[in-house]
Amino acid sequence: MNGAQDAIKMNGAQDATTLHIHCHALTELPESLGQAAVTTLDISECSALTCLPESLGQLAVTTLDISECYALTCLPESLGQLVNLTALNLSWCRALTGLPESLGQLAALKTLNVGWCRALTGLPESLGHLTALTTLDLCWCSILRRLPESLGQLTALTTLNLRWCCEVTGLPESLGQLAALTTLDLGWCHALTRLPESLGQLAALTTLDLGWCHALTRLPDSLGQMAALTTLNLGWCHALTRLPESLGQLAALTTLILNRCYLLTRLHESLGALTHLDLQVYYCHALHFPPAFIAQQGASAVMEFLLARHHPLKILLLILAARRRRMRHPPAELWSLLHDEFIYF
Repeated sequence: MNGAQDAIKMNGAQDATTLHIHCHALTELPESLGQAAVTTLDISECSALTCLPESLGQLAVTTLDISECYALTCLPESLGQLVNLTALNLSWCRALTGLPESLGQLAALKTLNVGWCRALTGLPESLGHLTALTTLDLCWCSILRRLPESLGQLTALTTLNLRWCCEVTGLPESLGQLAALTTLDLGWCHALTRLPESLGQLAALTTLDLGWCHALTRLPDSLGQMAALTTLNLGWCHALTRLPESLGQLAALTTLILNRCYLLTRLHESLGALTHLDLQVYYCHALHFPPAFIAQQGASAVMEFLLARHHPLKILLLILAARRRRMRHPPAELWSLLHDEFIYF
């Protein structure tokens, strides 16, 4: 304990507003921690730390960094007393199983990072009380199964990262209430089977990443209501069989990634209205080529589309061209395409 007290004295003397405690052997902090007159407390990388003192709530900190405290299993209820806190970093607290209900009392909190907390099983309903929160990072909370319905109360939220939340099967219907949300990352959510119809209410959303959602079979028809959406990633959604017709209503959409959607058989003609769309459909082996809206543009458009996206055809044409020119060494582009088509999965 004396080591912790010495650390507080030493670091406090360097900067009256910031306290850094980095000690891999430290298992606990003294109750006197609450007396520290600091605005930033950084106890990251205290990998043996198992608990925090209740006096934590007496601090006037605006920034609290507890990341990489691998042995920390819980947080004190007094956490909710940190009324000035704007940033809380709990990333890589791999033994942390839950967050206290008092979390919802942090009225000034803007950034909450709980990424890589692989033992986290749930979030408190009080999460919805964080009305100032703009960024919520839950990346790699790999056994987190559900999100609270109160999520929709986070009206200031602009970024929601759920990447690699492998056990999440669905999202709350209240998701559509996140009026300020601009970025939603659901990549690698392997168990995600459905999206709520309320998704279409996300009028400010510009980026939606659903890449590698292997269990996702369909998208809600309301998707076409997201007027601000510019980027939609559906790559590697192996179970996706169809796209909603409303997709053609996404007038702001500039990038649509459908690579390796193996069961997708057709693209709706409504996509033809999206004149600035960068459409990526590599290795969609069941897809009928070319889509009708491309065929209507004439032979040159069909050839351009096929050469850009249908690798087997392009491989054939390159081989024939090499033979016609009696090339002893096939072009490098051919080898690259062969590698992608037959080696990379």
